[in-house]
Amino acid sequence: DKIKNSPCVRTRRQGDYLTVNSEGGRKKLKDYFIDLKIPREERDRILLVAEGSEVFWVVGYRISERVRITEKTGSMLQIEYIPAVAGI
Repeated sequence: DKIKNSPCVRTRRQGDYLTVNSEGGRKKLKDYFIDLKIPREERDRILLVAEGSEVFWVVGYRISERVRITEKTGSMLQIEYIPAVAGI
């Protein structure tokens, strides 16, 4: 209900942001990674589900407050991440 266009799976880009509270407060993805102390070389390998510069899901870490499921949610998009297993 809250996603209007088609999100894509990608890695970070300049200008990416997350909605971090129900009032619509935003945080730059770069600052989010710094706060979590994720090493700079690892940040480019983290997958994101995004629409434009708005990040809906930092895979393995956090979902945006803007797309969080609530009691008012009518329909949802379920995305599952299954990491590749080395050697298969």
